Amino acid sequence: MLINLSVTLGQTQKPGDDMDSVFVRGRSFLILGEKSMYIEKDTLLLLPDSVASQLKKDETRRSDEFYSKIKVSFYKHRFTKELYDLLFRDTSKKTKPRGPTVRPGNNYEEHAGKVISRVIIKKLEIFGASINDTTKRSNKWAIRAGNRLHVYTRGRVVRNNIFFTDGDRLDPDLIVDSERILRSLPFVRDSRIYVVPGATRDEVDVIILVKDLWSISFDGGASDLGDWDLTLTERNFLGLGHELRNEFDYDDINNPKVGYSGTYTINSIKNTFITADLNFVRSQNLDRTRLRIFRNFITPETKYAGGIQLTRQNELVQRIEEEGVTEFFSEFDNQDFWFGRSYMIDRKEDVRTNLQIATRFSRTNFVDRPMVSEDTNQLFFDNDLYLFSIGYSKRSYEKSSLIRGYGRTEDIPQGALYEITAGRDINEFNERTYVATRVIHGKYFGRFGYARPSLAVGGFLRDGRFEQGMLNLNVTYFSNLYRFKRVNFRQFFDLDYTHGLRRFDDEFITINDQLGVRGLSNVFLRGTRRFNFKSETVAFTPVFFWGFRMAIFTFLDFAIVNNRRTSLFDNKLYQGYGLGFRFRNENLAFNTLQIRLAWYPRTPANATSYDLDLTGRTSLQIGDFRVNEPEVLPFR
Repeated sequence: MLINLSVTLGQTQKPGDDMDSVFVRGRSFLILGEKSMYIEKDTLLLLPDSVASQLKKDETRRSDEFYSKIKVSFYKHRFTKELYDLLFRDTSKKTKPRGPTVRPGNNYEEHAGKVISRVIIKKLEIFGASINDTTKRSNKWAIRAGNRLHVYTRGRVVRNNIFFTDGDRLDPDLIVDSERILRSLPFVRDSRIYVVPGATRDEVDVIILVKDLWSISFDGGASDLGDWDLTLTERNFLGLGHELRNEFDYDDINNPKVGYSGTYTINSIKNTFITADLNFVRSQNLDRTRLRIFRNFITPETKYAGGIQLTRQNELVQRIEEEGVTEFFSEFDNQDFWFGRSYMIDRKEDVRTNLQIATRFSRTNFVDRPMVSEDTNQLFFDNDLYLFSIGYSKRSYEKSSLIRGYGRTEDIPQGALYEITAGRDINEFNERTYVATRVIHGKYFGRFGYARPSLAVGGFLRDGRFEQGMLNLNVTYFSNLYRFKRVNFRQFFDLDYTHGLRRFDDEFITINDQLGVRGLSNVFLRGTRRFNFKSETVAFTPVFFWGFRMAIFTFLDFAIVNNRRTSLFDNKLYQGYGLGFRFRNENLAFNTLQIRLAWYPRTPANATSYDLDLTGRTSLQIGDFRVNEPEVLPFR
């Protein structure tokens, strides 16, 4: 959007003043002198040159002053001088451009229908380069060494994850979807696609900028030398876009002492967007071999989706009751197949609407299990499950940042999903009918922020009675980004209510940790009805070292579960209050490093009132508005 604000904000144009442009990110406030205005969308403002120059100078000056103070302190000694040069980029030094600068701008519509003569892929260096300014380089030896060590994504992998090729006619929606899909890959930090004129008036060239992540990461934890776990992951093996995940756990009480879980994943095989993964687990408590091959409705244009999953699993099941613990092994074979078809029924600008149908068959046969009868151990019945779903999906995406990540471009889904699922469960003792529905909405509401309410209800019907039913109501919210001096703030809320109806005796939901009060855990904080509310305020600070950005957060959690009394709100309300720090380097595939201190006014037996936690934290996931494989609503 382009706006002339010289009149809107009452700014007078000085004699000889030209007009200059200033980019303002959407959902923020622009302050000029004593006047301010709210900017809804990313906007390019036209201002008198004197005013625009002052705005840019003020922003640059605040940034330069902050880093200049640090530089003066570090440059007093030789060692800290070298440390400063390694940790920080000196923005006062101008680098000579080494190539054309590609500037942001979506001009896809004006080139719609033209022939794509060439698809040009440009891979940016991981460290030092910018997706918004391709001329940026770094001369620091550590950064150059890191860039040389990285194995960059191969060109054919990029081509396997886009929806166009040389010779196609340009479809703006497919360009937008391709850019979003590239950004969603676990080994890509960011991506941009630009369309430029080709050799003739009817031809265009498409330039794809891709900036990788450092794809090797590790995670782990230990309670003592005799009990620890370690995870090593390569998200872009040999630049092929394959993921290799290796998890090791050690417990000197077990026999064998070392457990292993390995998963190998291949993304978008031969430009089909079919993904395959093989999981192999051998440990004291779990042995599993699983093969999955699947394709989802990844864009509104995707017509066909489906999947195959073959599983052999042997797991140690623990039933913990107040009178003791019962253990037994459960071994089964499962074959799972599903297929779906999507029909585009409407397209308006960037909003696309689909009717999607899908069907699924799943067969489970137990090899080892406890004794079963019609009303005992129902979760271990041999069964065939047939499901069918139909859904109305409406979706679009808005680019933003500082929501799940710490500066990278994020694609936030907006839209709605209405889905009905029905089917038949045929087990060794009886037959049941399954019915369920889901309704989900998600939208930005101007200055209010983003809200995503959802309702899901379903269960089985047998002999006129409802069983294994559940109702879930959830509202997720985050505010617009607010700025105070050099710190950006965002508020997050999550409200969740789950009600289980005639669940089996060994089915429970809990309020442990992320399911209720973070950091609080007890095996008996469980029941069939749960209410929890989470609030979190995050401050994204300007602190930056070794590519890591720091955020400070405060939180409060309230949760209640019917673990003692039938009426939910007659039970104890558990609370958690705390603060913490998160460190994230968007160039690395590591989880966000989190340090969290929590205080609990009320705790279950044998639990402390305080908790200090250092762990890796996965990013917030915002679900898309699409039909996937039909499923029985999960009770968790």
